[in-house]
Amino acid sequence: MCLLETHQKFTIIGVILLAITFLINFYHQEDHPGVGFNYAYVSGIAMLIMFSISFIMFTKDRLKSS
Repeated sequence: MCLLETHQKFTIIGVILLAITFLINFYHQEDHPGVGFNYAYVSGIAMLIMFSISFIMFTKDRLKSS
């Protein structure tokens, strides 16, 4: 069984949020172009937060080990 490190889990969550962001934005552009709030911004911001946390954790781990 392969155990993932914490930063890898955050990266996977970020990739899932990337796909969700793309799908929400595509739906919004197809069905409601220019109307209302595009909720892809919410998942996009969450995605950026996940990728940032993953990057910081990865960098901190690598600086400790060197």
